[in-house]
Amino acid sequence: MTHSALYRGELAHARDDEHAQRAFRYGVYMAALDLEELPRLDRELALFSLEQPNLFSFRTSDFATSTSPSRATASLDLPAELAALRTANGLPTPHTTRLVTNLRAFGYVFNPVSFFIDYDATGAIISVIAEVNNTYGGSLRYVLGPQHRLAGKRVGFRHVRELFVSPFLHGEQTYDFFFDVPLDDAELAVTMDVRDPTGHRTFYARFAGARAALSDRTLAGAALRYPFMTARVVALIHWQAIKLRFAGVPYLRPAADHRPMPHTPRVPS
Repeated sequence: MTHSALYRGELAHARDDEHAQRAFRYGVYMAALDLEELPRLDRELALFSLEQPNLFSFRTSDFATSTSPSRATASLDLPAELAALRTANGLPTPHTTRLVTNLRAFGYVFNPVSFFIDYDATGAIISVIAEVNNTYGGSLRYVLGPQHRLAGKRVGFRHVRELFVSPFLHGEQTYDFFFDVPLDDAELAVTMDVRDPTGHRTFYARFAGARAALSDRTLAGAALRYPFMTARVVALIHWQAIKLRFAGVPYLRPAADHRPMPHTPRVPS
């Protein structure tokens, strides 16, 4: 049995603050990978390669080592880095891990966020390492453990934002991550709420998709239905940025340390 899969579905974004109110959604796919299966997938699939060019591929160097806001430094030994992060943060060794991410497609990839989701032997989520990237070369791994766990039936974690992400969303913000990701289930959903100090939700992102086996057939279908998808994601990010610029939303680039910028109040027109 292959645990790795593709999830084809929809990504929704919404913003609601003093500067802008807008929402959009589009069809996407994401992979949920068992890292231990990657060598076997490389051998068995014609359209997927590990560390080599192909229609779809996975490269360890596409992931970053940073645990403080900085420019991304390519990963060299991903499993060892994750194990060291868990040990440094007092987290148990998981029974299994699924990486929810975008595959490199046609030689290109950009992942705004990837999730290393850790499960215990019962299939319960025990911790998550969320790797966030901005379009300016900054990267940060948020380690989400018991101290970040939100109360309630849903699996959720809260962490203060520590990395500059958007040139249009500034000030003190908190991430609330929710994972409706039963192990190897037919459906998957990951939600991120961004909240200001008052608790108001200023930004919302959610991916929800249905499982398909990771095979040459599903990879070919994804390539036909969503050609150059990761490049399209970047194009959509910049298209939304252009609309925000024309709407007069304050624009700030990150400093060298890639830390979030102070809140910029709206200037009365």
